[in-house]
Amino acid sequence: MSDEALKKKKLINCKLDKGLLAAWGIPAGIMLILFVACGIFPFGDRSFLYMDMYHQYMPFFSEFMEKVKAGENLYYSWNVGVGSNFLALYVYYLASPLHWLAFLFPQAHLLEFMSYLVIVKIGLCGMAFCYYLRKHFNTRSVTTIPFSVFYALSGFIAAYNWNIMWLDCIWLFPLILWGLERLVQDGKPIMYCMTLALSILTNYYISIMICIFLVLYFVTLLLRNDRFLKPVWQFGVYSLLAGGLAAVLLVPEVCAILATDFGAMEFPEKMESYFSILDELARHQLGVSNERGLDHWPNIYCGVAVFLLVPLFAVNDRISAKRRFSMLGLAGILLISFSTNVLDFIWHGLNYPDSLPARQSFIYIFLILVMCYEAFLHIRELEKKTIVNSFLAAIIFLLFCEKFVEHEDFATGIEVLTIIFLAIYGTLLYYYHHHNEKEWQIVLGMVAFLVAGIEAGVNMENTSLGTVSRTEYLEDIEDYQALYQYADEHTDGFLRMEKFMRTTKNDGTLAGYPTASLFSSTMNSKVADFYEKLGMRHSKVYYCFDGATGLTSALLNIQYMFGETANALQNEANVKTDRLYTSVAESGELTLYECNYTLPFGYVIPSDYELPEMENTEPLKLQNEIVKSLGVEGNLFTKLDTGRKEEGVTLEVKENAYYYAVLDSGGTTEIEGTGDYGTKKFKDLKKGCVMYVGYLKNGQLVEFVNSDEEDDTPGFNLTVYRMNLEVLQEVIQKLSEQHMEYVSYDDTHIEGYITMQEAGQVVLTVPYETGWSVCVNGAKVETGLFGDCFMTVPLEKGQYQITMDYDPTGRSEGVLLSLVSLVLFVALVVLERKKSEDSAQEVEDSVEIMEHKEPTGEEDVMGRN
Repeated sequence: MSDEALKKKKLINCKLDKGLLAAWGIPAGIMLILFVACGIFPFGDRSFLYMDMYHQYMPFFSEFMEKVKAGENLYYSWNVGVGSNFLALYVYYLASPLHWLAFLFPQAHLLEFMSYLVIVKIGLCGMAFCYYLRKHFNTRSVTTIPFSVFYALSGFIAAYNWNIMWLDCIWLFPLILWGLERLVQDGKPIMYCMTLALSILTNYYISIMICIFLVLYFVTLLLRNDRFLKPVWQFGVYSLLAGGLAAVLLVPEVCAILATDFGAMEFPEKMESYFSILDELARHQLGVSNERGLDHWPNIYCGVAVFLLVPLFAVNDRISAKRRFSMLGLAGILLISFSTNVLDFIWHGLNYPDSLPARQSFIYIFLILVMCYEAFLHIRELEKKTIVNSFLAAIIFLLFCEKFVEHEDFATGIEVLTIIFLAIYGTLLYYYHHHNEKEWQIVLGMVAFLVAGIEAGVNMENTSLGTVSRTEYLEDIEDYQALYQYADEHTDGFLRMEKFMRTTKNDGTLAGYPTASLFSSTMNSKVADFYEKLGMRHSKVYYCFDGATGLTSALLNIQYMFGETANALQNEANVKTDRLYTSVAESGELTLYECNYTLPFGYVIPSDYELPEMENTEPLKLQNEIVKSLGVEGNLFTKLDTGRKEEGVTLEVKENAYYYAVLDSGGTTEIEGTGDYGTKKFKDLKKGCVMYVGYLKNGQLVEFVNSDEEDDTPGFNLTVYRMNLEVLQEVIQKLSEQHMEYVSYDDTHIEGYITMQEAGQVVLTVPYETGWSVCVNGAKVETGLFGDCFMTVPLEKGQYQITMDYDPTGRSEGVLLSLVSLVLFVALVVLERKKSEDSAQEVEDSVEIMEHKEPTGEEDVMGRN
């Protein structure tokens, strides 16, 4: 057969590799069945939106696709908070090459694309793990498939399958490890370098954990390898090249992360333990509730057969001691890392995870399943009593856990269900050991496939798949877009909008309008700090417009508000007497309100103006100080007397006005205000948060009670204030006397003109980032800061053109580094191949010389002898 025919046959076999297809299809099929059972669209009206997929991935994905289809760049977006580095957000959340396939789908079904892409990626996890087992153990046996199913449907996947930004790294991980093994054993680095680079490009955060493990795994490989020098330099060089190839996205991302609260790395002062190893090992049981909060528990379920097979791996002396020691040692390091604060901090990139704990647990699961499969391969080399003893030891361990491990994640009957499946696997192994006949192997194999699929499906169904109503999530999108179009057509220049009620903290990206709220790990921490000081909602990963007053709304250039038509702003103000907002348009169940008191983009403050001390100042008192420092007489907010009942705080209204409250002490995160105007709930509260009570009339009585279900004690205190609308009006007029005009902008450019009647500072309500450059009359200028957040430009009397341009910090450097790395990578690969060809030619020449060498006389004599 010719070489060409052999290549075609090999290609056909690759395409028809039923084993790999099954390793993809079985977990993907199980997930599809669960989708149907849960009524996920198109099999019902539910959607696969859970946790961050609900609040972040769907909104960000929507903004991403809008940008791509509109031909815009991915550098910056005004729909992400008050303006944000979109490239950093893309790299952190959306950088998988598979996500670009969404371009082929209509925007109306973007949610379905995301949901079913999860199934595809889970299938890829199974396929990649099957590929690794085949290559590592040099087998094409179908016995690799059940183990691949458990990798694809592990506890890690059950807990985080909605996390589309991590899943690519999970299926790439087995390929990276196989590439590393080829590098060490055969000196072939291409697969290792390319898969690692793709992983870093896809999600640098999970790749940090992969890189930490690669160092540990490389050491174990090196200790079991005869060669030393070449693997060491290849590992170092090609690991760096992988990072260099990904630098096009990695460098700007690192620059952006340093501007967030995650950029501060405070190493733990002392070592602490969260829980015992015994408690961790018990989490291998079937049906253990997944941990997604702050309790650090790892999600390590990967089939209950591990209780039986890992001990068999440990005691099998047919497997080398070095191999057993290194694999068990690595798994042990990971177990200890889950429960130790310092190691947990290191594994998570020198930061503690903000919920979603033990994000490196997929690595532990990989190790456990590889050990299990290796134990299975050597099962016939053991005595039958060893299998029986291992089964009995597993049962004793589970009974021990039932007695001594108490945790709310362990539902009733978990141990019983685990023991049932364990007994089935023990029986299958026993008969597999006893019978070598083909018929028995087929029957046992079919039963094993069925049991493994049922077990993995039962665990996934009981511990995963949160859903929400698809209709409720998407029903108002077109109305928001129609009202935004109306606002855009009736606004000259810069535009920002907000909501009285919200679906997510990223509604701007979900519906496609410029906003002032954001929930993202890549958010600018300067904005969150500014919001915190003014009493608005904030955390390490979000800032939100909720808690804004008439003044803070104006400072943020909010020109329009969305409200529900049916509610008619009943919880915000009485529309008939409202002076803050004017209803201007309706669409469906939504009403668009124009803000009557707002500031233009580029308003002017005095040259020597500095905000009052903002640290440790109660927000509404601070806003009073801001008003006074601008030369306006009178208080914007007046503190009122409140009463107290056993259930909470009461307010008797004595004047028609707008009212706000401030939470003075903790003890609750939710408060409910009830009065003649109805009921209003305030959430995500911390000490110092402002609550917009609404427009209240003389004689009304309002009662504030704790509505936090987790802590319903009335142990909180709040202060109520009345806002003086005349003072607000005077502040707006004073700040609007000079402002930019003829403002035009796109995603990365702002341009406007201003005539300064007197010297002052122009406040550009764009959060400071190093990527912005500001020019005045064509000359680049240094900017100051307003509230340590928004950029300012000092100007003297005169006429000016101000332009702003944005280029993500580190983008050019990242592109250059990636190009250099690509050139070096190609050069090294060509050089390595040239050396291999030369070595092969030398061997061939040597053989040819030996075959044609004339015999010497001595050889002739020896030959005759």
